[in-house]
Amino acid sequence: MTNPAPTNPTPTRDPARHVTVFIIMDAGRADYVRPETMPFVHGLSAGSVQGSFESPPGFAQRTVLFSGRYPDTSGNFSQFVFDPAASPFKWVRALGPLRALVRPRKALFPLRKTIQLVTKWKTGAFHTDPAWIPPKFLPYFAMCEDMKPMYEPGALGAPSIFDLCREHGLKFRYLAHPVSGDDEEIHEILVRELRAGEDHDLYVAQFSVTDQMGHVHGPFSDKMQKGFLRDLDAKLASIHATLAAKYESWDLFVCGDHGMAPVSQRVNVLKALEATDAKPAKDYVVFVNSTLAVLWYLTEKGRLAIEAALPTIPGTHIVDDVERRRRRIPLDRRWGDRMLAAESGVLFWPDYFHVTDSTIVGMHGYLDKAEETHGMALLASSNGHTAPRQLGLRPLVDVFPTLCDLLKVPVPAGQEGTSLLAGAPDALHGA
Repeated sequence: MTNPAPTNPTPTRDPARHVTVFIIMDAGRADYVRPETMPFVHGLSAGSVQGSFESPPGFAQRTVLFSGRYPDTSGNFSQFVFDPAASPFKWVRALGPLRALVRPRKALFPLRKTIQLVTKWKTGAFHTDPAWIPPKFLPYFAMCEDMKPMYEPGALGAPSIFDLCREHGLKFRYLAHPVSGDDEEIHEILVRELRAGEDHDLYVAQFSVTDQMGHVHGPFSDKMQKGFLRDLDAKLASIHATLAAKYESWDLFVCGDHGMAPVSQRVNVLKALEATDAKPAKDYVVFVNSTLAVLWYLTEKGRLAIEAALPTIPGTHIVDDVERRRRRIPLDRRWGDRMLAAESGVLFWPDYFHVTDSTIVGMHGYLDKAEETHGMALLASSNGHTAPRQLGLRPLVDVFPTLCDLLKVPVPAGQEGTSLLAGAPDALHGA
């Protein structure tokens, strides 16, 4: 499955160039790094800065990674936000009874694609994928984190690592699905450009196999442990080898943005709500993520009926305002009048992101990380830039100031992380 590294002659090192390669290992659990699963990365970690990252609640990790802010300060908590006035999907109401034809089935992807294309044509919005939000609810939602490509100026509402690169004359390359293809294509592009000495100071590349296959096969399946992880380990080995061969000065920073938990129970939140007297899209609106259901009450009847039903739904707990504040979840109404969280290992099924005729046995996004655990953290550099050190568990916001340090750009005010290099000897900063 691995694309072999190109067989070109070993390039001459460039002593004048420094390059930082930041790898996002989507759903890359820290405990994936073992001799039998990822032998290269395990060996590399022994001489590197290593630890794990705790992902904050929500589904907007890219904002956290690239601007160093929690969801309650960034305003980005999920892909969709309750915003009926600005919803690009308001036109869907005109479909009338035809809306009932849009159901989350593999055979009905053309209908979903049609809604996406018509919405883009009518509104000019950048991201118009409706996911599998029931059409009766679609006009209540607008996009949040994906208003525009996140590497564009001002895309995240505060200085991002990409904004800082532009400000300080640094060049970056962003490689992620679907813009840059799948993992094989991303790996091929990255290695090819590193070997060619392309004029980039920062590469950001995301490998998604651990997330995609973790959902389908589970984090502890043989296919994950003996196949996909070995394949990804080989990709990282070839990237490291290319850096060491081409550059005198380099950083390789690998981050798991969240973990992945095995699914042990399914709970149908939609069915439980439909059993009440409240009418969907008349008395209430609900958005069902795989591990978090968010509700908005349109009438007092809806509020009373749903509030009475929520405590009876098994495998869940109601997230009150105290917990929302503690977990840094936004409190404004755009993010819900009420939230219902799945307990660890519980999958809300059906949800709005997966077709119902698929198999999902692994999931993330739990408030309780006991089973999901945490993402890996590894930072290796040339010339003793990062001496071996154990980090322990660090918050995901720490990625952003670390990238700032590696690129030697000032860390902007308002970000909330602490660089992994903070407190280390001066030599670790390349001084």
